[in-house]
Amino acid sequence: MSYTLQTQGADRLAELFGAMTREVDRAERNALNAAATEFKRGFVKDISAGTGLKKKLVRARIRVSRAKGAASEARIIPDSQGLPITEYTWRPEPAGHPTRARILIRWFGGWKVAAGFVNPESARPLPMKTITSRGRLKKPVLAHGVSVAAAFKYVRDDGRLDRYAARLAEIFEEKLEDQINRRA
Repeated sequence: MSYTLQTQGADRLAELFGAMTREVDRAERNALNAAATEFKRGFVKDISAGTGLKKKLVRARIRVSRAKGAASEARIIPDSQGLPITEYTWRPEPAGHPTRARILIRWFGGWKVAAGFVNPESARPLPMKTITSRGRLKKPVLAHGVSVAAAFKYVRDDGRLDRYAARLAEIFEEKLEDQINRRA
């Protein structure tokens, strides 16, 4: 899953400004790359606020594929690998047995159940995985929670799309004007 940024109608706007094709292509790439970076910042801020993850961690898990050469689109791509529970704000919830508790992680206005368990009776309770794809583990392993891609999907909405489309148009106009001014 990713967020793809593309421009439409750039040639019509270029005719209004009297720009050359080369200037339009460069302005389009620059606008897409600048917009992708700016929009990534917005996603990082919203995901961090909703989940309690550190911004540095979220920033590292969202990649920007920049517009280059003939490719006139930029993409914001979140990582789909789950994060260790210890990176989240988490708490145990009793699950019927004194040595077992469910793991709850902070999630956009509430709490979400994560895979794994916690032994609240332990001296140092840590969230642990129950079973792996290869069967039961001989040595306990830290549990993993929800990925940044799931949080990315949660914060992506139609209102954001409209705002970003308008902002991309503004950035494109600025970059095209810069390219035209360089000519003089």
